[in-house]
Order: sequence, then structure tokens, then C-alpha cells
Amino acid sequence: MARILLKDFAFLPTPDGPVEERSLVIEGGRIARIGEASELEAEVGRFDRVIEGRGRLVMPGLVNAHTHLAMVLFRGYADDLPLREWLEEAIWPAERHLEPKEVYWASLLGIAELLRSGVTAFADMYFYMDEVARAVEASGIRAQLSYGMIAPDRERAERELAKGLELVERWHGQADGRITVALAPHAPYTCGEWLWQRAVEEAQEHGIMIHTHLSETAQEVADSRARHGKSPVEYLADLGVFAAPVLAAHCVHLSDRDIEILAENKVQVVHNPSSNMKLGSGIAPVQRLLAAGVNVALGTDGAGTNNNLDMWEELRLAALLAKVGGDPTALPAPQALKLATVNGAQALGLEGVGPLREGMAADLIILDLEGPHLTPQYNLASNLAYALNSADVETVIVAGEVLMEGREIKSFDEAEAKARVRELSEKYKEIRRSRWD
Repeated sequence: MARILLKDFAFLPTPDGPVEERSLVIEGGRIARIGEASELEAEVGRFDRVIEGRGRLVMPGLVNAHTHLAMVLFRGYADDLPLREWLEEAIWPAERHLEPKEVYWASLLGIAELLRSGVTAFADMYFYMDEVARAVEASGIRAQLSYGMIAPDRERAERELAKGLELVERWHGQADGRITVALAPHAPYTCGEWLWQRAVEEAQEHGIMIHTHLSETAQEVADSRARHGKSPVEYLADLGVFAAPVLAAHCVHLSDRDIEILAENKVQVVHNPSSNMKLGSGIAPVQRLLAAGVNVALGTDGAGTNNNLDMWEELRLAALLAKVGGDPTALPAPQALKLATVNGAQALGLEGVGPLREGMAADLIILDLEGPHLTPQYNLASNLAYALNSADVETVIVAGEVLMEGREIKSFDEAEAKARVRELSEKYKEIRRSRWD
């Protein structure tokens, strides 16, 4: 690996910390030293690369803690529909036609979009996950991957669990540790009790997480109370699901008791503001969750519901939505930045990833602060949360490797990924016409 000096940068090691002028030495995939450029150059000597920092900021990379990456293939495929209708009448019928090669190219295109918004790690749940893993391996990004299991009955659950475990065996810890694997029962309403209980046992045995959707819509909660006499959160708690570490996406409709359960069991919650708004699902009670001690991260969800993977947009919307109830002090800029960075790394269980300190993984981004929309600079955190956009992300480094520099992706051919997905979309245009037009 190259020894890189990031020289004389504005440096934000943690989103809620002070900004300093510092230089960083990256070596062996980690941050080896932080200090003054003159002393680092004198001590270390020769560098393979020197990146100058004038007018630039170094900060932790963003973490997209919940998405369905290959669904960039279904961007704009079916919009302005309720979640159930969107899934059952549009997306699931289209997904029956998916082929592995399509998931590979769509995932690679999705990774290009993630890198362009400064994402250094993400959590993904979908199908043909071997292809997603290959795209992650080729691109250099960091990811927690999981096969989405949908299985209301025992016979199907056994087949689905086997697929999930095959992914664990093949990919957990691969790509020099950049790939981790979770088990992913899709949701309480799509998976039966046997699958949930076995998933917990296997997660505990393999030391991995469970990734699921939870309490996303009011209808889901009402159906759970009608069927089980309890909320989805209470239902999973009574099944013992939270005995394993759980990454729970959405968590929009929560009672006070639900929040207590999530806090007591250290469940990691992922807020997906754009998707929740677009599907009319509601606004997650982020302030109540944080006040209860729940770690909250941010995710885009898939491009089928978002319709983009822009984490800066997600960060800004999260901060603004928190204030809609009437409290302008809710989710201030530094805290919103934490949701999108260090909280996300914690949510995915990424050890040694997050704050930029000596010995931590060199997962970081370089931002151009000289745009007109970032001028003047009274409060950097406010500018980052409310004014910055993905076009300001100049360089992305993951595990010490430069994946994007000067806004040009270096680790794979982005143009080929775009061309392939355009070509693949012709098939789905025909499917869409046959069903909708």
C-alpha cells in the first residue's frame, strides 16, 4: 500500500469536534500519524503520494447504513405509490426477472453514486448478493452485505436461511476485511417465527448482525397488533431476536415502550428520511430515540424509493425533519453529521472505523470548501449539514486506497457501469409497459 501524506488540511476528526489545521500520514490502510507537515516530513521521509490541502477539508467518510444497492436499476420504475402497492404490484414482479449479471452492474453503478457522495461504507440487503460482493471487492469500498430472506413458512425459510448462510461462509471477512456479512430476515410481516429464531441462533454462532426492516408503516404496526396483540418491536423482543445485535431500518412508528425495548437491547436504528417521506410512511422519532440512548444512523434506502443514494441530501433532510415538530434546536448540525458518519460506523459494527485518529482505518473524504454556496465560513458544521452537496466531494479514500480523486473514480470504469445499466433497463421498460402502460 502507498504511503500518503495529506498536507495542511482543515481537519475535522469527529463531526462534533473542533476544526484544526493538520497533516495526516496514511500507511498500511490506517492513519499512522497526525501532526504538523514539517515534523511529519522530517520523521517519515519519503512519501509515495503528497496531496495538498489548501481550501480542502478532511473528515470521516459517510456511512449509508441501509440500502438496496442494485435497485438503482429500478430508479423511477414505479413512483408515488404506498409501500405495499409499490412492493407487491410493481417491484416484486419486476425482481422476479432479475439475473445475477444485472445485479453486478447495477451494484457497481450504485457504488459509483455512493463514492460521489462521499460514502466509504454501506449496509446492503438484496438478492444475488455474491454479485454485490464482487462489485464491492472490485471497487474498494467497505460494506456489510446480507441476503434478504422472505419466508413466511418453514419449508421456504429453510431454503432462504441456507442462502443467507452461504453468503456468510463465502464472503464474511473477505476483501481484506472490507466485507462483513449479516443475516437479513426482511421484516416481521414477511418472515415466520422459525426463521427469526434460527437467524438469531446463527447470528450468535457466527458473531454477526441481523439486518431487518422494522415498524416502517402505520399499517404494519396495526397488522401486527391485530395478528399478535403486540407491536412489531414487542413481537421481535418476545421472540428473543434482540439477543443478537440488530440493525433495524426505518423504525418510524414507535411507542414509548418500543423505544425502551430498542434502548435496552442496544438495537441500532437507521433513519431513512427521503424514502419514508416519499412513501408517505411518516417521520421517525429520532429525537426520542437519541434521548433514550439509542444509536441512530442514516441510510438512503434503495434508489427505487429514494430515488438517489445522496447521503448529503439525507443528512440535510434528517436535520430539517427533526425541527418540523416546532423545535428549531432539534438535531443540530454537528449531531446530524454524527448520524451520517461515526454513528453509522458503530451501527454496522465496524471496529476501528469512524473518528479520524492515529491507528484508525483511513476511511476518509476530502471536500472542496471553496464553492460559492459554502462562502462565507461562519460555522463549518452548519455549512456541511445545510449547504454542502455531493458535488463538493473531491476525493474518497477507503482503507488507505484512493478510490476517487479530483471527482474521478479510479478503482473501476464508471462509464462502463452506466452503459451496462442503460442497456439492461431496456428489458425492464418492456416489463413495465406490459404491466402499467
